[in-house]
Amino acid sequence: MKRIDKVAELLEHYSEKQPVTATDIAEQLNITRANVSSDLNQLVKLGKANKSGTKPVYFFSTTTKEIGEKNILEDFIKKSPSLFHCGEQAKAAVLYPPNGMHILLTGDTGVGKSMFAELIYTYARSQHKLKADSHFITFNCADYANNPQLLVGSIFGVLKGAYTGADNDRVGLLEKANGGILFLDEIHRLPPEGQEMLFTFIDRGIYRRLGETNSERQAQVLLVCATTEDTTSSLLQTFIRRIPMRIEIPSLVDRGLEERLSLIATFFQAETKKLRTPIEVSTNTIRALLGYHCPNNVGQLKADIQLLCAKAYSQFIVRQEKTIKISSYELPHYIREGLYNTEDRKKIWLLLPNMNARFFHFNEEETTLFLPKETKGNDIYQIIEQKMNDMERIGLDISQTSEIIDTTITNYYRSYNNDSAVDLTNLEQIVGSEIVATTNKVCEKASRLLTVYLSDNVRYGLALHLYNTIQRVKRGQTIRNPRITEIKQNHPRLFETAQHCLSVIESDFSIQLPEDEAGFIALFFTSDENKNKKRAKVEVIVVAHGESTATSMATVVNKLLGEQIVVGFDMNLEEKPLVTLTNIQNYLATKEQLKSVLLLVDMGSLINFSDELAKNLNIEIRCIELVSTLHVLEASRKAALGYELNEVFESTKNIRGLSSYKKDSEEPKLLKLYILTLCTTGEGSAQLIKTMLRSRLNLRGGVCEIVSLQITDEKLLDKMIKNLTNSGKIICTIGTFRLALPSPHFSITEALDETKTEKIQLLIDYEIAFEGMRTNIANMLDYKDGENLITSVREWVETVAVEINPDISYEIKVGLACHIVCMIDRLKQGKNVSSFPQTNVFQEKYETEIISVQKNSQLLEAYYSITIPKDEIFYITAFFMNESFL
Repeated sequence: MKRIDKVAELLEHYSEKQPVTATDIAEQLNITRANVSSDLNQLVKLGKANKSGTKPVYFFSTTTKEIGEKNILEDFIKKSPSLFHCGEQAKAAVLYPPNGMHILLTGDTGVGKSMFAELIYTYARSQHKLKADSHFITFNCADYANNPQLLVGSIFGVLKGAYTGADNDRVGLLEKANGGILFLDEIHRLPPEGQEMLFTFIDRGIYRRLGETNSERQAQVLLVCATTEDTTSSLLQTFIRRIPMRIEIPSLVDRGLEERLSLIATFFQAETKKLRTPIEVSTNTIRALLGYHCPNNVGQLKADIQLLCAKAYSQFIVRQEKTIKISSYELPHYIREGLYNTEDRKKIWLLLPNMNARFFHFNEEETTLFLPKETKGNDIYQIIEQKMNDMERIGLDISQTSEIIDTTITNYYRSYNNDSAVDLTNLEQIVGSEIVATTNKVCEKASRLLTVYLSDNVRYGLALHLYNTIQRVKRGQTIRNPRITEIKQNHPRLFETAQHCLSVIESDFSIQLPEDEAGFIALFFTSDENKNKKRAKVEVIVVAHGESTATSMATVVNKLLGEQIVVGFDMNLEEKPLVTLTNIQNYLATKEQLKSVLLLVDMGSLINFSDELAKNLNIEIRCIELVSTLHVLEASRKAALGYELNEVFESTKNIRGLSSYKKDSEEPKLLKLYILTLCTTGEGSAQLIKTMLRSRLNLRGGVCEIVSLQITDEKLLDKMIKNLTNSGKIICTIGTFRLALPSPHFSITEALDETKTEKIQLLIDYEIAFEGMRTNIANMLDYKDGENLITSVREWVETVAVEINPDISYEIKVGLACHIVCMIDRLKQGKNVSSFPQTNVFQEKYETEIISVQKNSQLLEAYYSITIPKDEIFYITAFFMNESFL
């Protein structure tokens, strides 16, 4: 065989998802890298290989058609680690010589037995145990359980005249599946005589059609059977003995919330492929799906998600929206109950760190839903390689790359140095009994040589690491440790101990390991060596306006560092700041032994969150504004290394000379107001309406401007609206078509009506009145951020007005907002408020409204750390009801 043929043959084991370098192939074939590189580039020219990346360049084969199928079972197990042992059993059964081992799948209804059977078929084809054109035949024995003859005949075939109604010969499923796999679901419904016929086929590979006596037929079929019943009571023991490979699929509740989250993401992505449209799912919908009672396991979860998508799709068609949106308001009652799951509520809350993201986005390729298992990972080799690729792609310089790799490795080992208990009982299911046995030997040897006790956390992490090490060596991949020199110098005793431990691993698995691997193992021992060293806990939080600004930065940084360090909170432009502040406060309240927080915000108005959080949670907090991804990366990196809050703050601030927020001393400017008139050209009716409105409306000396826009050019329209929103506020739109804006909309007919024009004038006057409060009253208050106080109170008044009395005039809203602003200012100073006259009469008349105001006032009390007296509740209610105080 020529050298290039050897290179091509080895390259067939590598795909685009798992490529290889010229250096790795050279080491495996024991030939020079230059020759391998030349052959690989020649294969690329011939179209037999592809390459990607630069320094190093990665190569992968284009000729192996099944390469994607080889990864399907492994990818599935990565997303569902509780099925690891099931996957290993399935692989062993498929590869068992000469033709594989028949399999019996057990588990409750809906756990995914049918799906797992298909994965077995795909894996068998990828391993060339089945031909590419082989069949996967599925049959549910329950379909004909009431007619045993028909049931048996369906599997084995029927000879003409075998029973009344058998007018023709009929081919059975065994014959159809010849050369492939026959999946028999609900096998316990097969009658005893059918089971006996089946184990005859298992023993000898022969069978007869129903009614056939003189001849025998042969077929080579791998049987995969499934049952929900207890096999000892529902199947013949003679049949059971002939299927030694029994794989039990765990139920959904036994697979944990992280796995359930992964399944939810997988099912939503599957629906995007069917519907060919992105899907947006609200945070509370995901929480409900995580928490609701799902008695029929994975099958029900999948069906429920399909139902949600179907309902949302119909709305998507009717409303002609860009994406399919699913919110918790549309959930069926039994799913919405998951939001009130008290047993798992804290776990669910912690599992979704992007707590303020309004919607998670799904498409065929990716999702913004955070998946802890995929993000953290337990393969240090892949983590380092992935980080190198990521940092090269975004253009970080060498010094930053080196620091982040150091941080990544440190965080990886520190993750096994915490006080939270690990569950060793499931470890064998994840990595197998041999790995666990070797891990115990290594830990015993290290404990003896170092005279230390190695914790369960270290044993758990080391077992996961050894599993990845063995798999890597078996695949012929190189093990390189970028910190090997430093480890030798700084931890000579630990490194020497790790070298002794290598001999145990090599002996148990008949492999050879480089000293780089000793460097990785030595760092596991540093976890217990440094256990008594206390490190500061700095929680890094980034808050930004927009749909996904903060969470996107957090995702990038966490992926680079390989750990969930920073948490992002997105503040939608229509959302009240109090909601975001409450979400942050609730999140921080879940953190045990929280010492300090670094808050990174995109605008100065959010700087005040730090004061409220420090006061309510009694923690040390610093805040930096106008941050970028680079600042979030630096803060998270330093926090992960255990720096104190002030050190993290200064290091982050000095990246570009950022300083903490200071209140602007410039005179506040009036906000620009816009009325949009819309038509197909931006001229025609839009210009006529604009001219008419100018003659009817008081535009307050140009503070309000009427703008005509064309609606047919979508890109231009979006750009214009974005520019107007950035420079001011759109108070209403007028035209035939309504835009997706929160502002009120008037049709052309309504705009021509003078009574409707008066409503538009009220909108202008309303905005001008609040602007007057913001620019004039704000500076007269003792409260240090009067402008934000006025804005927040206005939002509160408008929200509560919808609930209590939507018809109150703008003058009353302005007056009430002014009253509440002054009330809060007085209460913050510790001053008293006036008593309300005729309390009993008023309370009897407006009891329901008073209760509603009192309930909503709790938000103001929590946000501003005040207690609103009962008299003030009456005053506020009187405003809403337009009731005299006397």
